[in-house]
Amino acid sequence: MVDIDEEACKICIKELPTWHDGCIEDKRLKVIYGDAFKYLYECKEKFDVVIMDIADPVEAGPGYKLYTKEFYCQVADNILNEGGLLVTQSTACDVLNGNKSFATIHNTLKSAFDNVFPYRAFIVSFGGPWGFNLAWRSHKSLPNKPTDISTDEIDKRISERHEKKAKDTKFYDGETHQGIFNLPKHIRKFMKDCSQVSTIENPCYMEYGALET
Repeated sequence: MVDIDEEACKICIKELPTWHDGCIEDKRLKVIYGDAFKYLYECKEKFDVVIMDIADPVEAGPGYKLYTKEFYCQVADNILNEGGLLVTQSTACDVLNGNKSFATIHNTLKSAFDNVFPYRAFIVSFGGPWGFNLAWRSHKSLPNKPTDISTDEIDKRISERHEKKAKDTKFYDGETHQGIFNLPKHIRKFMKDCSQVSTIENPCYMEYGALET
């Protein structure tokens, strides 16, 4: 895990124990406090999965670079193993917030990956539906699209890989997997009409509270 804000992380570890549920003590986890953009440009390792659970692309902070074509190409070309996946939070995905940024992030990912699939889920702490994108470059080990994996197969994989001491998932199972990739019509329209690709020189920033119809 790479996080730029060591102080915030340590406060959350102390004050929100039910949120991290002790994962910070897992010996498999390595925590690096630093700039993720810089780290992934200097990193010599390769990974099967890159999970981007990061701050929104706002003008006031450095995080917007993690939503650009340059960064996504760096991950696709140099960070992911063949058959590797990237998943990123992609800002709010509802009527009041985020349609432009959500659609632009999706469109930008398509400039680096040939398979990009948007989905959304209700995030209780945010009080609304939130958008995400799953991306990969075609590989024989991967399906053509996420929903090609059946409900029964997802449930089977969860059961096989579920450790005895692990807690049951509250949200995700095979049926949920099939449903989260089905976006409402107005979101699909914004994505269809979007032509912007976010770059370091011309980034897309998250806009809050603007009703887009």
